[in-house]
Amino acid sequence: MGNSESTLQREEKRILRQPQQGEVSEFYWACRNGEAERVKELLQTIPYDDLNRLEPNGSTPLHAASYAGQAEVVRLLSYERGCRRDRLNLHGLTAYEEAASEEIRQLFHRPNGKNRFCEDESDNEPLASQIFKVTTKEEAEGDDDVDDDFVGDQWVADLRSKDQIEDAKQFDAAAKAISQSKITMAVAKMLDKENDLHTWMNDVRTLIHHEVTEAHPEFEKCISLLEKGLKEKRPEPLLRLYTLETPFYKALATYSSIPLTLPLYGLLDKLKPRHFHGTSYRGLKMTSEDLRPYRWALKKKGTVSTQTFCSTSLDRSVAERFAGTSTDEKQSVLMIFTFPTKCDTAINLGKLSEKLPCISEYEDEAEVLVLASTLFIVNQMDTEARPMTVHLENVEVKRRNLLSSLKYIYDQSKKQHW
Repeated sequence: MGNSESTLQREEKRILRQPQQGEVSEFYWACRNGEAERVKELLQTIPYDDLNRLEPNGSTPLHAASYAGQAEVVRLLSYERGCRRDRLNLHGLTAYEEAASEEIRQLFHRPNGKNRFCEDESDNEPLASQIFKVTTKEEAEGDDDVDDDFVGDQWVADLRSKDQIEDAKQFDAAAKAISQSKITMAVAKMLDKENDLHTWMNDVRTLIHHEVTEAHPEFEKCISLLEKGLKEKRPEPLLRLYTLETPFYKALATYSSIPLTLPLYGLLDKLKPRHFHGTSYRGLKMTSEDLRPYRWALKKKGTVSTQTFCSTSLDRSVAERFAGTSTDEKQSVLMIFTFPTKCDTAINLGKLSEKLPCISEYEDEAEVLVLASTLFIVNQMDTEARPMTVHLENVEVKRRNLLSSLKYIYDQSKKQHW
């Protein structure tokens, strides 16, 4: 498999250097000319990888249909077989960027009623209670006007040590240093421990088979992206996998983000150009009960820690639109995330340059993905704004070397009697 893929890569590089106009497949011409019925027939017979290959002219069938404005064919390629949208043509453009009209571009957007930038139980999206955990400092316990009766509920851990926040920062730094260490990986392999990249990727594969299943039109794309990430030891295909509109990302939010978090943490250094610095947004629907932990964190100088993946957008209007309007039961809330310095667990998935194309499946969303265990302080809540706003500022976590990280974990294990 490795040899055939490397041969394909060499062939595609040759095509990009010397494209041959006119020398394309029957399938390409059917897509280019809008022959929907013929496209349907051929889709049943062509292997998935072949659907996405560059043709001799330096384009793909999806590029051709998008450029020619063939809406029905774009719909078939995208939703019947889940053709890859990340392929670049000889001009360095995606099929989305080559779209002939706004109608065609809309076909590359997330389906109506689906979004990553707002939670609502009716959408089966992860709720605020699943995304965030709040911890507090004991020095602020003297605030009599803050309710105490919710301590220990499903959102807030009853953690009151004055070193709580510092411990969280130290543990996060240690976990990243250990997971990214080549020495750790080598030792794990020698000891046959289950914490090497191949094992982590197999856990992701198991989750795909269990949650997405082979009947899903995006299943082949999920497996293709996983294989690409494993073969190239790159995090970008894994991040694109997360952005797909499949049950995979919901399973990560509902059950555990660990299957994808572990390989991503091990590859974080390869995402340095995408480490985010700036402001992003997320809309939520929250009850008064949901908001109490944030009031607590604001008044008691606590921190908010993400417990799973949290999709945010650079475009405030996108998050505000998805937040909708308040009801008697739920308040529309806009979370404003500020990153004063570059954060290695906040990843800009958008197109940054010709060499750093968009790695989200949905190029219009301007997504910044915040990974699990990212720390914030709550520094402002504006209850009069519409939507209500909660301002979160990232807490910088200093990097640690491997030796100090191992020592920290060892000390913690003795303290906690692990």
